[in-house]
Amino acid sequence: MTPFWKGLAKKDLSKISHIKKNQVINDLEKESEDNLKRVGKTFAGVEIVHFCANDNCRPLWEKLGIGQKLGTVVFWHFLIPKICELRKIAGCEYLFLFAADLTPDELLVNYYRSNLGFRDSNEHGTAIPLYDYACKFMYQELKDIEIRREAFYADFNPDEEAM
Repeated sequence: MTPFWKGLAKKDLSKISHIKKNQVINDLEKESEDNLKRVGKTFAGVEIVHFCANDNCRPLWEKLGIGQKLGTVVFWHFLIPKICELRKIAGCEYLFLFAADLTPDELLVNYYRSNLGFRDSNEHGTAIPLYDYACKFMYQELKDIEIRREAFYADFNPDEEAM
């Protein structure tokens, strides 16, 4: 048998007696669904926590005259290279966050969509900690993140082409 810390391998299933298999099935059926959600597939991902701009920095940022939002630059220039490093080490497929946006027009959610490439979905989800309960789950796939980062830099200064 496979050591318990490695999980149960497919070949190990054949070694379990018919009686034991039925017992496992019965135990699963008895478990309370209130505390348990079964999923068909899981994906490796990384969560961005507390991703927001300091309002005290906004006037300084505006004085710099950069045509991009502070959070957008921090995301694509500083955060995404770290995510790319992590992806190479751990094989993460998704980047996700919980948007703390209670506004009726979903200003923050729309910002995450249009500037950072996040999506909201009924198809994908995650375990939601109580701290993020009122927030909206958003995610993006990482498979083409480096290409999207290059596109951000290609469009960084739209006035440059007009000169």
